Amino acid sequence: MGMNAEVIAIGPFDRSFISLLEYAAERYESTRPGATIAVKVFFIESGSTESRRLAACFSVDPWDFNQHELDATRADLVGLRELCDEREVELFVALRQAGFRFFFLPNG
Repeated sequence: MGMNAEVIAIGPFDRSFISLLEYAAERYESTRPGATIAVKVFFIESGSTESRRLAACFSVDPWDFNQHELDATRADLVGLRELCDEREVELFVALRQAGFRFFFLPNG
């Protein structure tokens, strides 16, 4: 069985990045600024090689649970752009600037 991986972010909602979020803007109409939200930022379902590349973009071992909270300031943006969709990278940068915390989740 191969490994899939994702990076999620948890932090304070702000209307400035609604256009980058997963759901349509109207889903956030009643969300108050500063409310804690969870966001799927990166999702790799194509297997272990790409999942390990995603982990490497954050300098973590995917199976070291001590490292699953990511240091977003250490992210390899070039590597992320090579591996992921530019919209996902744009979302990551916006959420990082907004003070979100990021977590690596392996599955497999």
